[in-house]
Amino acid sequence: MTEILKKYLNRSHSKYPTLEKDLAKRWAGYWGELALANYVKELPQEKYLILHDLQLQLHDIHFQIDTLLISQTQILIIEAKNIIGTLYFDHVFNQLIRITPDGTEESFEDPRTQCRRLQSLLTRWLIQHKLNLLTIDYLIFFKSTNKTILKATSTGTDTTRICKGRDLFNKIEDCEKRYKQVKIQPEKCNEIAHFPLSKHNPKPIDILKEYDLTETDLHYGVQCPSCNHVPMDYQRGNWICPKCSKPFKTGHIEAINDYFFLIKPTITNHECQTILHLPTSDITRKVLISLKLPTTGHTKNRLYHQWPGSQSYLILEEQLLKQNQIQRR
Repeated sequence: MTEILKKYLNRSHSKYPTLEKDLAKRWAGYWGELALANYVKELPQEKYLILHDLQLQLHDIHFQIDTLLISQTQILIIEAKNIIGTLYFDHVFNQLIRITPDGTEESFEDPRTQCRRLQSLLTRWLIQHKLNLLTIDYLIFFKSTNKTILKATSTGTDTTRICKGRDLFNKIEDCEKRYKQVKIQPEKCNEIAHFPLSKHNPKPIDILKEYDLTETDLHYGVQCPSCNHVPMDYQRGNWICPKCSKPFKTGHIEAINDYFFLIKPTITNHECQTILHLPTSDITRKVLISLKLPTTGHTKNRLYHQWPGSQSYLILEEQLLKQNQIQRR
C-alpha cells in the first residue's frame, strides 16, 4: 500500500521523506521475513505445520505473526527482524538500541516485548476458540549479515530466544527439549493450524489517513513502466510517455486498481476520466467496460466496483497476457 501511495505523491511533498523512510523499513522487514521463510522450509514437514504472515483479530485488536510453527508438543511464534548495526538488548529498560557505523544511537521497541504481546494475544485468541491445547513460546530471528552484531547489556533469561541466521535451528531444537510431551494427535494439530487460516483477517488500512493526506495531495495518472513518469498520454488506444516516448497498452488497469486501494472500492466515469486524464467520457466508458468490472446503477449514475478479492490481479494478469500475445503477433 505504501509503495502504491509513493507513485502518486510528488517528491516535493512534505510527507514524501517520511513515506520513503517507512517504505525502506517495510522492505527491510520483508527481506527479513523472506530469509526466515527460506530457513523454516528446511524443517521436517512431518513434525511442523508452518504458517506465514498470519493476521488475526481478537475483539477490536488486530495482530500479525511473521511465522508460526505448530507441532504436537508446542506452538512457536517466530518474529523476523532485519536491522543493520550493532544491536544492544537493554534488559533494564526493555529496549533495543542500535549503533550505526557513524556512531549514531537509535532506540527501538524491544522485540521480546513485541513477542510477549503476541504470545498473550494468541493465547487469548485460542482460548476464545477453545483451541488452547499447547504451550506457546517465541523466538526472535535476525537475518544473517555481517553488518548486524547482537549484544546484550546484561544477562537476561530470554536471550536464549534470540538468534541469527542458521542458529535458528539450534534455538528450535532447544524448544523441542523444553516441550517434549506430546499433547495432541496429528488430526488436532491440523485443526489448530487450519482454523487460524480460515480466520485470517488483515487489518483495514486507510493509507491516506495514516499519513494525514487527502485525495488532493495525489498526482494521478498512468505511470510509465520504463521511466516512472506520471502521467502518460492516451493516444488511439495506447498510453505514450511524454518523457521517454515508450508506449504501454494496459497502464490504465494498474492505475484504476491503485485508485481502488488508495481511495475507495468504487469509481464513476467522471472520476476515472479525471485520474486517467482521458480526453472524453465516451473513451472513458469504453475503457471501463473493457475491464469487465462489476457495476451498479445505470447511465450517469453507474458505479464500477473493485474486482472481488484477488480477482483484480487475475484480471490484470489476463489483460497483460493478451497484450503480450498481441505484441508477439
